Amino acid sequence: MFATRFATKRVIWSSQSIRQKWNNRSTKLRLFPSTSPIENSAEFNNIEIQLNNCHTCTCVSHHKSLKSENFLKRRVNFAAFHRRYSSYLFTPSAEGEHAAFIMKPEIDFETLRIKMKEMEDSVKFRSMDVNVEVVISMWDEIQQMEEQKKQLENERKKIKFRKGDKVSDEDMKKAKAQGRALREELRTVNSRISELTDQLYPMALRLPNFLHGDVPLGTDPVELESFTGHGGELKTVRFGKQESHELAHPGFVYLEDEGALLEQALLRWAAHQLNKKGFIRFSSPDKFKPIALEALGLDPDGTNQTYAVKTNEDSTYLTGASPIAFAAYFMMTVVDATNLPQRCYTVGKHYNSKNDTGRFDGFHNSFQTNKVEVCGLSEESIATSDMIFRQYVSLLKDLYSELPLKCRLLEIPSSQLLPSMYRKCTLEIWLPKTAEYVEAASVYSCTDYISRRLKIRHIGEGEDLTKHKSNRRFVHTVHGQFIDTGVLIEAFQQLAEDTNEMCIPGTIMSYMPKHSKMSLCNR
Repeated sequence: MFATRFATKRVIWSSQSIRQKWNNRSTKLRLFPSTSPIENSAEFNNIEIQLNNCHTCTCVSHHKSLKSENFLKRRVNFAAFHRRYSSYLFTPSAEGEHAAFIMKPEIDFETLRIKMKEMEDSVKFRSMDVNVEVVISMWDEIQQMEEQKKQLENERKKIKFRKGDKVSDEDMKKAKAQGRALREELRTVNSRISELTDQLYPMALRLPNFLHGDVPLGTDPVELESFTGHGGELKTVRFGKQESHELAHPGFVYLEDEGALLEQALLRWAAHQLNKKGFIRFSSPDKFKPIALEALGLDPDGTNQTYAVKTNEDSTYLTGASPIAFAAYFMMTVVDATNLPQRCYTVGKHYNSKNDTGRFDGFHNSFQTNKVEVCGLSEESIATSDMIFRQYVSLLKDLYSELPLKCRLLEIPSSQLLPSMYRKCTLEIWLPKTAEYVEAASVYSCTDYISRRLKIRHIGEGEDLTKHKSNRRFVHTVHGQFIDTGVLIEAFQQLAEDTNEMCIPGTIMSYMPKHSKMSLCNR
């Protein structure tokens, strides 16, 4: 419980309702961000704050008369209380001793300086608000301070006496005074380096990836090609569905009989095609910590694409099958070059809160669906990752050429790219009844954007994994969504005349399990 006193009156609020109650008053309590993962923690629930009946002050620390600031520090570890940093990917120096492990991404500032104009263009055409020049100037200042630090350390070494040296008292006194002065100067330099570093990294982590030369600048995608697939003879089947069950989350639909079997058949079909191409199958979790989301350029506290699941200790995010699964798996790993390129995929539920409207707007707009997500790891080379990107796009076209659907392939413009994306192509399919194209699949390259943030590296062929740490290079990653069952079920349904029917192509029928039709209860 969260307790506070107004004059002589004692009011007790639950941690869940405190924010709503305070926001309805002119006085607002600002102890932590509104999305802080610790708001339900034991520390939060045990805090007791004393406030004056003041309607002008908006900060607890202003209530000096009751010494509430000291009161807070006495009741909780204030440094541990503010666990939400400006970036989950970077641990400030002041918080190092409280963190489970230190995070410091390997951002390539030298390349950033060389390609400063390209980065400024990337920021501009993505409509982002990051000052590249400030980032570079701050990095240069840190490098100057590091050089000054080295010089001071060298001077300290020169004034040290070896054991057995005969030194007069006067020289010893002089050396000690000089040593104290150098230590003080080093302390000032180190403090300045830490201060600049704490400012630099959260700002630098907001920078996006560079843009591929083929990415359209602006807001309009470019159509690369269009085609219509051939999936063999179509079979019309009836299926059952129930919308808006009173005990289910609003907007979800129950699929029955042939509809439910079709969903599984689509996944088996895609998995079979990927297995033939040598992909490694993963079984991945559905919930991830915020650091994995931020590595892809998503804002864990502001994104509208994931569900936040809060516990007493931490916050996790419900994504299901997604590129986040692979980013989390390969985090802080070193891959042998003989295992590159590495191709893998995962099959499972996917959750997208952006589509959570509280009503059913078609299978293609469902907030819960099944997906097949792929990932590729390559050596630190644009040429190699571009090759895998083209291979994935080609594989995508081969897959959808086996389905009787009208498709088009688009190059996505800069304004629609996530910060981690170097380029992205999407495959859209035509829905005849609603007369619209909808995204069914996509492939995108992230080069070393994710690997530098999560320290995913590789070693050269023949190199010892325990040695040559300085020669470890960052892998490039290519990701893709190959199947969205919700979109395909909607497309097959719109091929049929009746809304309770769908046309299943022969390509998929061979993956439908043989079963005896069950009589389902009527509702």
